[in-house]
Amino acid sequence: MTTSRAEPTDNEIRRVALDMFSAAGYDGTSVRAIAEGVGIKASSLYNHFSSKEAILWDMTASALAALYGQWRAAEAELSDPTPTERLAAFIRSQVSFHIDRYREAVIINAQLGRLSPDHFDRAVGLRKEYEDVLTRIVQSCVAAGGSVPDVRVTVFALLQMTTAIATWYQPDGPMSADAIVDHYIALALKLVAPA
Repeated sequence: MTTSRAEPTDNEIRRVALDMFSAAGYDGTSVRAIAEGVGIKASSLYNHFSSKEAILWDMTASALAALYGQWRAAEAELSDPTPTERLAAFIRSQVSFHIDRYREAVIINAQLGRLSPDHFDRAVGLRKEYEDVLTRIVQSCVAAGGSVPDVRVTVFALLQMTTAIATWYQPDGPMSADAIVDHYIALALKLVAPA
């Protein structure tokens, strides 16, 4: 009597694809390899995702939605916050996300150009919405007495420094995740917050 393998879930396919993209790179990973990693034939994988790019887009859209959702949840916990408190909460959310999902963040940021033009435009649009949130926070810090040479450049600097954590963070590194979060909040407040 033979037992057949249960149909994999989209999450299982995403997990295997992420492992393979991390190990061999996006270009070095084939749909066939992902299917074998899941334990199915490539033709069966197409029942879930139409292409390797569709898997990457799914990862990208899911991660961007989760990033924005994490910020909204953090914001909802604030009660009549000052601009400085909103900035600290945003940085905490951003840094925590890039620590918790560092492998995914590295793949998505490095492979954005591999998305189809439509998916690329949608990803850029989602990132812009998120960037606009931080822009409004920085503007409110400036209105409360903070000082930055240029709001737009400051927003880019904050996003770049917090996103880059994913490229060097190691769970077994010398600094705990909480210590990294606290350190980045302190840096952001020195850069933007009113004295």
